[in-house]
Amino acid sequence: MLAGRAADLPAPTLVDAVAAQVRSRPDAVAVEGDGPTQTYAELWQHAARMAEVLADAGVGPGDQVAIWATRTASVVAAALGTMALGAAYVPIDPTYPAARVRRILEVGGPKAMVCADPNALAGSLPRGVATIDTHAGPRGGAALTSAATPDQIAYTVFTTGSTGLPKGVLVGHRSLVNYLGWAQELTGFEEGDATPCFASLGFDHAVTCLWLPLLAGGSVQLIPDSWDPRPWLAPRERPFAFVKITPSHVKLFERIARPDYRAITRTVMFGGERLDASLVGALGPRLEGVSLLNHYGPTEATVGCTAFRFDTQSDPGDGPLPIGTPVWNSRAYVVDAELQPVPLGEEGELVLAGECVAAGYLGGDESDRARFLDESALGGAGAVSARAYRTGDRCAIRDGQLDYRGRLDEQVKVRGHRIEITEVRDLAVSVDGVIDAAAAVSQKGLGGLELFISTGDGGPDEGVVARVLQRLRAELPSAAVPERVFVVPNLVVNAHGKWDAAATRALAEHIASEAAGAAAGGSGSSGGGSESS
Repeated sequence: MLAGRAADLPAPTLVDAVAAQVRSRPDAVAVEGDGPTQTYAELWQHAARMAEVLADAGVGPGDQVAIWATRTASVVAAALGTMALGAAYVPIDPTYPAARVRRILEVGGPKAMVCADPNALAGSLPRGVATIDTHAGPRGGAALTSAATPDQIAYTVFTTGSTGLPKGVLVGHRSLVNYLGWAQELTGFEEGDATPCFASLGFDHAVTCLWLPLLAGGSVQLIPDSWDPRPWLAPRERPFAFVKITPSHVKLFERIARPDYRAITRTVMFGGERLDASLVGALGPRLEGVSLLNHYGPTEATVGCTAFRFDTQSDPGDGPLPIGTPVWNSRAYVVDAELQPVPLGEEGELVLAGECVAAGYLGGDESDRARFLDESALGGAGAVSARAYRTGDRCAIRDGQLDYRGRLDEQVKVRGHRIEITEVRDLAVSVDGVIDAAAAVSQKGLGGLELFISTGDGGPDEGVVARVLQRLRAELPSAAVPERVFVVPNLVVNAHGKWDAAATRALAEHIASEAAGAAAGGSGSSGGGSESS
């Protein structure tokens, strides 16, 4: 077992933390972006107006409020006003499909929906849900008195359950403030610092960038377009305190701009996906002097629950980097299938316990809810009784750090053979000419593996598929060799900055279809395609 440092929380709730900054730094910039900047005093006044309108609509402690989560100052104010009422905000990404939005609203049962254009949602909301304009309310004189308590839910973020249907993760104020205080210490964020927020607000990745600056007396720069890095890539007189980014974002931005992180930020916080040493190495001297963090955590562990600090002078070795040690007031166990601790250095399932663990789910099924348990059920936990969460991730404790080994569900069975998806991907990336790769179980036929490889902007190397298959056949059992290999310009990334298997498959099939059509017309091969093993 690894334990995080016991620490006092910086405030009872996030609302209390922001209120303290309003009192001490009312004229300091809190939020900046495309529109006018907002000072702490202006943000607080806007939140007060939103709270007044929400209260008039019947919102009170324990309720849920859906927010159409564009990255704007008015959305930040709406979320803050919601929490001040003792209610939880539910961010909904505007890029979500309509069916997913409807399902989230059905499961979440919000009392109100806050949106910059409520008329655009007319007829699409469940009956009884009030629609509120983010600019509603009296323009002055509103006072904001917080009704939030540490045990109340601060926000609900929806993820996908084992049934494929969304489930809401309920995160309380105590867990949120515990995380933000730890993250402030981790990043060295100081009063007056800033950080960009370009991640979807419907993804808890954005919680760090949005609320840590406001808890600590800094400012958040809201970036409207997740996929346009230009607003935050320019060299700054005072670099950002940190930039939080997924590995998939890094790969995308490398193709667009090859950022010089030294001129942009003091710290790069990688999170959301497995971080490989090869990716860090590829950034080369553009990371020199920058503090680097590998930040790990499922949504159910309040954004992030462990971190590993390193720099370009470190020797990270090969493969995935360690995920480090736990957040304040929390513990990490590596256990076997019977929840008994495994010997040091051996692999098992990571179970998290303590302040980092969310309060539970809205929606989901019994198998989802069973992943939350009491810490006392873990072998070696003694009389400790706190909430715990089974992550489904495989880890080992080595040299006082957690080593990430992949997902339990990445050990898939193909025609009776157990296969490590990450092993297939890693071998493919090791082939000359392949810059990125991902594998998934096919949705067609007998359910064999599909492999997607990217060769970059230069177009596919005619022999790359053959070289990849040759390498895989030399290293893997036959069942682990993909039935189809697609060459794509890039692996498609979703709104959360993570690899989107379905969208990449659709892109690959579109390219293959175009190539087949061109060949039938006598035009030869186009820029990508597939090859059967």
